[in-house]
Amino acid sequence: MSNPSAREVGEWYDRFGGLYGLTMGDSMHLGMWTDGVRTETGELTADEMWEELTRAQDSWTGTLIDVVGLLPGQRMLDVGCGTGRPTVRIGTESGASVLGVTVSAAQVRAGRDRALKAGLSDRVTFEQADAMALPQESETFDAAWAIESFAHFSDRPAAIREVRRVLRGGGRFVLADCYEAVPFTPEEVQLFQAAFALSRLPAGPEDYSRMLGEAGFAIQDTRDMSRAFKPTYELIPRLFAARRAQIAELVGTDAMAQLDTVYPRILALCRDKMGYTMVNAVKSP
Repeated sequence: MSNPSAREVGEWYDRFGGLYGLTMGDSMHLGMWTDGVRTETGELTADEMWEELTRAQDSWTGTLIDVVGLLPGQRMLDVGCGTGRPTVRIGTESGASVLGVTVSAAQVRAGRDRALKAGLSDRVTFEQADAMALPQESETFDAAWAIESFAHFSDRPAAIREVRRVLRGGGRFVLADCYEAVPFTPEEVQLFQAAFALSRLPAGPEDYSRMLGEAGFAIQDTRDMSRAFKPTYELIPRLFAARRAQIAELVGTDAMAQLDTVYPRILALCRDKMGYTMVNAVKSP
């Protein structure tokens, strides 16, 4: 399978994005486990598993908020914002204005609903846009982050150049995403791309730093978070099994039959071969 277009990624999330909400927690990204994960399946209900995953996601979001260091009155771009939980949180905690962009119309609606419920619609907003061709004017934002959205981009250097363009001088960009810690086989690449509308992952964490440097960013810090994220892949399969009936109702019988076969293989692949990195960079003059 070739790398998906922005339109194809948006259509995938419009159709299947609810799968993430049922099986991963309330954010559209992985979680950081600093004190382990309870593995006694019999002692955890589906709701408790979901809450554990959400707690781990919130832990990682909090870490990223600290790295960005956003101040009241500043403007930030969330590149690939998902359904907006981290977007609304950083807007709440920082007092800044935040724009979340996504290629999914369904995610835009979900994000706007979150902001409305939080009373932040005046400064936490959401738009449907392609990160590889942003409509925003140059030097609009003081900071940006991309949490696991770069895995979808068919032209990552173009997306990085666009982020740099819309950042003001000295603006911070925090990129957090996955890479192939162990090379995928051709079959695994095809499986991974087809299952989640992903582009081929970088071969290592240094690839992100290289692309950022080539685009005119100065790297401030890198962190390999692979070990802290592994428990996610142990808990999701149990939650998937516990909520199978809800998932089947969401995606339909045919798609569910495929998920029953593919989802466990994908999660095992993520657990055994995928790494996770964060790169903290600033826009060079």
